[in-house]
Amino acid sequence: MPHASAAKDSIKDANTQDNVKLQAVFGLKPGVYLTIIYSTSIVVILFFLLVFPGIVRKGSRVTFTSEPSGAAVRVDDVFFAATPCTIFVKEGSRRIDIVMPGFEDFNTEKTVKADIFASLIFPRRIYIHAELTETAPLAALTLGAKEAAAWSFTGESGGMYQTPLAISEGAYRSAPQNAKNADELLKAAARFTSTRGFLKDIIRAKLFSDNAGLSPSPLKTISTTKKILTFMTENPAFTVAVSELLEEKAKPLLESAWYKKNIIDEVFPPQEAQGTARINNDARFGGNINAGGVGFVEVMDGIFNAAAGFNNETPVKRYYIAANEISENDWAAFLSENPEWSIENKTRLVEKDLADPLYLVKSDDPAYPAPAVAGVSWFAAEAYCRWLTTKLQAPLSNWTVRLPTEIEWEYAAKSAVKGLDGGRLTKMILKQNSNPPAEAGLWEWCADPFVPLYFLKAGALSVDAIGSPKRSVRGGSWVNPPGTVTPETRAGLLPSSCSPFVSFRPVIARE
Repeated sequence: MPHASAAKDSIKDANTQDNVKLQAVFGLKPGVYLTIIYSTSIVVILFFLLVFPGIVRKGSRVTFTSEPSGAAVRVDDVFFAATPCTIFVKEGSRRIDIVMPGFEDFNTEKTVKADIFASLIFPRRIYIHAELTETAPLAALTLGAKEAAAWSFTGESGGMYQTPLAISEGAYRSAPQNAKNADELLKAAARFTSTRGFLKDIIRAKLFSDNAGLSPSPLKTISTTKKILTFMTENPAFTVAVSELLEEKAKPLLESAWYKKNIIDEVFPPQEAQGTARINNDARFGGNINAGGVGFVEVMDGIFNAAAGFNNETPVKRYYIAANEISENDWAAFLSENPEWSIENKTRLVEKDLADPLYLVKSDDPAYPAPAVAGVSWFAAEAYCRWLTTKLQAPLSNWTVRLPTEIEWEYAAKSAVKGLDGGRLTKMILKQNSNPPAEAGLWEWCADPFVPLYFLKAGALSVDAIGSPKRSVRGGSWVNPPGTVTPETRAGLLPSSCSPFVSFRPVIARE
């Protein structure tokens, strides 16, 4: 039968297949050398897993923590990360620094050892913790406020960048601290509230400050809210500024009956109407004096409302203000005794960030208000004022020459607009503010650090501690279109900035 024959043939073929037989190698039977190969492979694998990492990478994994967290970790002066973190540190004697702005540095020497066996799987671990101490009370909050102030001029956060929560981080790091002093710093910082991001940051900082750096409880949140509202009622202009920053979704809440009943009426109960005396905001001008060839006009004591439309009364002490901007001849007299501020020394001044390349550059526009000196940086104007102080006569020995505060400048300027200066402050105002037009002047440096909400009340020490990257200028120049600048108009420039449109007008005031 064909099928039976095919099956027999298949069985025959299978029985006749070749058998493979391993030969001995160097006299070793296959069972022996295969065992050696397998064992060697296992040993090599174990070597690279358990021994080799410890040979080529000797050291330990070190975990760094600090209170407060967020401090920079440096090993042998090389920055690695911020706490809390875990990093690999090589074997040997290492210098460890854990540092944070506003706090004393934590320094230590650490001998880092290494394990050879199983270091990859079970690495040696070291733990280092640093309790950081502030260099001064509220130093971290002050530094955070200074950083936030600089960021406030960059505008709202967007897709390209996010402004850091610098104030609230500083409040967390400084807590717990003297609550009163912290509040004073936050009031000074509130003067930079010009963006929604800044507003959120400062509210978060207030919550941290009131809760010793911890998450606030509901009762503490209500208490903090009332404190914020009290600050707002003391500074009505802040309420207007905040309302401009609130997002659309917040408006229905602020306009609701619940908000009025439970927040506004609770914090600000209705008061009986009281008569208020009319405040005379007009400066009264007295006599003239001369200092170093510069004419000054006396401005008498008074009370001035620094923010038009708000009840923010500011006392103004008697002072003298230059009748005109400093002229080129006045500046030449200063340079004759202070050649380090001459145009020939511009490169050095720029290198020291006391001026920029436009130092002492003036416009060639025929309308330029000669003889005013232009292109003077804030630092140069300050140097001139110090020099002119040495020219004061004996009766003014307790007085000093300096740049005017914004309030002093506006106090005199508003009255000059009304024609009360008798023609002596001819360049204090712009040509569009008088009829017929007066001779135009330049923007003028003021002494104050520039802040968006300069009229908010804050302690002088806190204001000075935070400062500002910019300085204020007032007045406008001949190139500003008519009707665009008033005595309230203000701007800010870096103190090293120089412009053909900026000059200055000093005052003489008691020290």
